[in-house]
Amino acid sequence: MSKPTVRLAILAGVSAVIYTLAFVWRYSLIEWWATPQLTIAKISHHDPLAAAAYVIAFAALFLLYALACRVARGQQRAAAWRVVIVGALAFNAILLLLYPVDAADIFDNIVHGRMTAVYGANPFYQSAIDFTQDRFFSYAAWDYYPTAYGPGWELLAAGAARFAGDGVIANVLTFKLIGVLAYAGAAALIALTLRQHAPARALYGVVLFAWNPLVLYVTAGNGHNDAVMVLFIALGLALLTARRFTLAAAALTLGATIKFIPALLLPLAMIAGLKAARTWRTRAIFLVVTVAACALVVIGLYAPFWQGGDIFGVKRRSDLLTTSLPTLIDVTLAPRLGQSAGEFVAIRLAVVLLGAWIVRQMRKVWRDASPNAVAAAAASILLFYLLVACLWFQAWYAVWTLAIAALLPDGALTRGALLLSFAAIWKMPLFEFVLVPGTVLPPRDWREWWITLGTLGTAWAFFVYQFARNRVTRYGSRVARDRQAPRAGANQDAADPAAIG
Repeated sequence: MSKPTVRLAILAGVSAVIYTLAFVWRYSLIEWWATPQLTIAKISHHDPLAAAAYVIAFAALFLLYALACRVARGQQRAAAWRVVIVGALAFNAILLLLYPVDAADIFDNIVHGRMTAVYGANPFYQSAIDFTQDRFFSYAAWDYYPTAYGPGWELLAAGAARFAGDGVIANVLTFKLIGVLAYAGAAALIALTLRQHAPARALYGVVLFAWNPLVLYVTAGNGHNDAVMVLFIALGLALLTARRFTLAAAALTLGATIKFIPALLLPLAMIAGLKAARTWRTRAIFLVVTVAACALVVIGLYAPFWQGGDIFGVKRRSDLLTTSLPTLIDVTLAPRLGQSAGEFVAIRLAVVLLGAWIVRQMRKVWRDASPNAVAAAAASILLFYLLVACLWFQAWYAVWTLAIAALLPDGALTRGALLLSFAAIWKMPLFEFVLVPGTVLPPRDWREWWITLGTLGTAWAFFVYQFARNRVTRYGSRVARDRQAPRAGANQDAADPAAIG
């Protein structure tokens, strides 16, 4: 084997040992499955050594990951591909045995799946509190809330719950495997897209996504369903690259029936398709066919659950704010305007800013609808949403941008997405080990400033720096052009006989 391949194998081996010893060995699903709603802090009784082990383990994993990305650059050997694939399989196999310690979302998903599959209930209108007799009820955290997801996910959850039966471990592993299969599909789409259009970056792109410690930890480790949504984002971008614009829009719509986030990218698919059409007639046909296809997807998937009313859940958790810029606006304004007024201003401002940013990216795609330009616009929208407009930020949201970042050449968007995935992982120790151990939580304003700046502050600083740097560069270029213009004009005047006269 070549030296880069050997290095990748060593990095994979060391990473696998860390995943095993730092997480699965201490917080094994096999050992702790019978106790509901456990976290690392609860299992360790808020032991500072557990927090230190978590921090050191992730710092080491991200360092090894950064080295793996560096080694993978430009590599195209089959042996290197085998090491990357085997490494990803090993990481996932290990983390499947981790108790879901960062959130109880997987258990809420199991309960909602069982509501549909076992009880014939509707998770859009009923909640876990209506099924206190179910053995999974004590595991649910959001027991008073209907589902926060779309019908695509609820149909998958119902099938998984029906398949897994009544066993706790069986259900946890089944729901985790849904995410792992989606993660594998997204990695495969990244590989296929890059091998066709940028083969020198293909292995690097796969490592960037598939070996990312946050992606692995939240998917195979904690069973979040974000990878399923990411699969459809990756599929949509692959179809856009292949200039299959209607299918790309349909794929993004399918993703939005898991979580609504891919709907933010639909305008890009529409603009790219309209730009590619040659005449207004073909544009009109594209628009009608694409809107009809997306509508059929939505209607077909929502139909089994439809009972009228607020099935889309727009208001279900729209007033929950934490770890976000809108939260900081809210806690700053609330003492002066009142809690409801602070929330009103923060939420409306977030919506307006996000809408304006989406329009900005649509204009960019109208000017340049190349695959890289569309992917950059998509990454920009998701990063803007997470850093500026998101009301309720959780660490696992940072995985949304990584499948797109893997398709892009190295630049500010890619580095920003990677930095966010690194920074987001620190929310848990900041909250669970610094804020929670006390008998009384600190005031909300102090708490939110602490946790938000600790989680998002580095990413904010990075993009502010990039913005300032770009402005300075543009200003310098403009000054240089202005200085050269008079000289050019003088030379032209000297060469013009009329000027001499």
